[in-house]
Amino acid sequence: MNNSYSDNLASSQGPKGNLGDYTHASKLFVNNNLKFAPKSKFLYHCYFGLDPSVGNVISALTQKYGVEIGLLVKSADLPKYQATVETKNQYNRKKNMQTGIVYQPITITFHDDNHGVTSALLEAYYRFYYADAWHGDNPGAYSKTNNGDNTYKNRARHQYRYGLDNNNTVPFFRSLQLTQLARSQYTTYSLVNPIITNWEHDSVESEGNSFMQNTITIQYEAVHYTRGNVQVGADGEPTGFGLVHYDTQPSPLQPASLTTVTSNASDLLPQAQTIQTIIENNSTSTFQSVSKNANYTISNFNNTNNVGGLQNINIPKSQGLGGTSQTDTASQSTISSVNNSSTTLNRNELLNNSAKLDALAKEEFKKDFLTGGGSGVDSLTLTWDALPETQKETYRRQILEGAL
Repeated sequence: MNNSYSDNLASSQGPKGNLGDYTHASKLFVNNNLKFAPKSKFLYHCYFGLDPSVGNVISALTQKYGVEIGLLVKSADLPKYQATVETKNQYNRKKNMQTGIVYQPITITFHDDNHGVTSALLEAYYRFYYADAWHGDNPGAYSKTNNGDNTYKNRARHQYRYGLDNNNTVPFFRSLQLTQLARSQYTTYSLVNPIITNWEHDSVESEGNSFMQNTITIQYEAVHYTRGNVQVGADGEPTGFGLVHYDTQPSPLQPASLTTVTSNASDLLPQAQTIQTIIENNSTSTFQSVSKNANYTISNFNNTNNVGGLQNINIPKSQGLGGTSQTDTASQSTISSVNNSSTTLNRNELLNNSAKLDALAKEEFKKDFLTGGGSGVDSLTLTWDALPETQKETYRRQILEGAL
């Protein structure tokens, strides 16, 4: 049997063998803190700046719910452009020439909320520009009974205004901002002089398997772009972000600090270097020994016997058939306290390794820091660094007293 084809195929394999990872995609999309990864569609913020005179129509829109209007946006188109191009003949050669730009209308869909904020927005726009909406409680304005709809009746029959005869000359919207959010940065598209060309309420149905929504179509005269770092507050950017309805309470589930992770990872570095040496020397027995030690360190770091988070919540230890033996009850400690205890360390080892002792002392201090209302890794580090040496020594003694 001729095996030359399979031999050639085997010899053609490169250093990756016959399977390779997605290194190209990883370097492009994952490196540099996901710098070039695609943005998520659901990370957005909208702000509708209403003219103060809109409050004369429906006061709550400007006095109470100005920010909520943007938060109730279900979906929104970003600006669209179309250049007008004419094709000319230049000595029989075709030349395309731009002659103008068309700003394409965009559609914005709102949740039709139970309180009726977005429905009130559409009503206010209707009342703001068109006098027709103001005669609902005046039966004579549209009635065709009695005297009929006769143009030549007395003046009392023709005292009402209709259409754009509404004495409004200022725009309904002072600004309309659509913002994308990614990696604590924003990109805002501000529509210049936006006006609504279509606005519509949803349809109702007996099946009731979907939610109500309101929809508007916007035309505009230009677009302004702004970019920067997200800043929360009344004067922050983008406008209206983080002011109302945002969760500002720190989560009880805290990730392990960078210092602790680095400390655990640094213990594996010599082993990784040893593994490389073993691979080069093809020493199987030594490789098994080092792998066992590395696995022991990793299993200690991921030990589930001390589960942090919400108190009295049962956490599965591993896949199984269920029952109390397969679960562990969470304490009220944070996840960052998992395996930060010095009980797995030797007292003499800690005395000879001041960096590790300080890292564990800092983790012990972190419990008091969080209990006192502190939050944030940077704030924790600054507070720890500012502690007097006598207080740091107290936390170091606590670690040493718990060591073996």
